[in-house]
Amino acid sequence: MAQERILLDSSGWICYFRPQGWEDLKAAVQRALSEGRIYTCWVVKAEVLVGAKDEEGFVTLLDNLRALPEIPVTGKLWEAAARLGYSMRRQGLTIPLPDLLIAQAAMEGNFVLWHIDEHFERMSRYSPLQTRSFLP
Repeated sequence: MAQERILLDSSGWICYFRPQGWEDLKAAVQRALSEGRIYTCWVVKAEVLVGAKDEEGFVTLLDNLRALPEIPVTGKLWEAAARLGYSMRRQGLTIPLPDLLIAQAAMEGNFVLWHIDEHFERMSRYSPLQTRSFLP
């Protein structure tokens, strides 16, 4: 059986890079990275990069993220994310646009979205989004 491919949300990356805590997430991410199962997309990369502490940190993060296989964010993905947002609103959920794009990228590529963001768990109740939450 093939191992799941993972799209790690920026919330997961932020906790992964924190010096203290989140040991379960860090161990799972490290294992998945060593197995080549973690992918990224420009929405996630941008969210991580804007939080860099300085220029050196920005360049280091960018280099690390560039090493990962990338899910393309196409016009088709934008349209599907808009449709997803429309659908979520009909369920009473207002989801931020970056999270819609990330969720749609995960769904289109049949990725499991690893995260620490309640938005994704709510979305998975009304869509085919596969998630693994590291929420405490």
